Amino acid sequence: MLLGLSGAAAEADVELDAVSGSGHGDGGVASGAVLTAFAERVHAGTVDDGDRSMLTDAVGEGGLIDAAAVCANFAMMVRIADGTGTPLDGGTVEPSAALRTDLGLDELASRRVAEPN
Repeated sequence: MLLGLSGAAAEADVELDAVSGSGHGDGGVASGAVLTAFAERVHAGTVDDGDRSMLTDAVGEGGLIDAAAVCANFAMMVRIADGTGTPLDGGTVEPSAALRTDLGLDELASRRVAEPN
């Protein structure tokens, strides 16, 4: 959701195909399909040398390091938010409504939205 909101704030075209479970699309990002496949393997805990080689071929060693760091950062943020019960910030409830609907996030049991003041 962070990426979707930041894309909207930058008035960029945001393509959700890469994260919506459709299995196609590159998200409008260079080497997006390879990056998505890598992220999915990281999440599943099944990354191997072939995955690292494929990503290095596509984006270079620096890109591999950046991709691994982004995966680690997102895993950390989710664990902190879930572990502390952090709700969705009240200022992002309305701007993220369509994105949450498109991704089915409001259907998740762990969904949290800040109560209005």
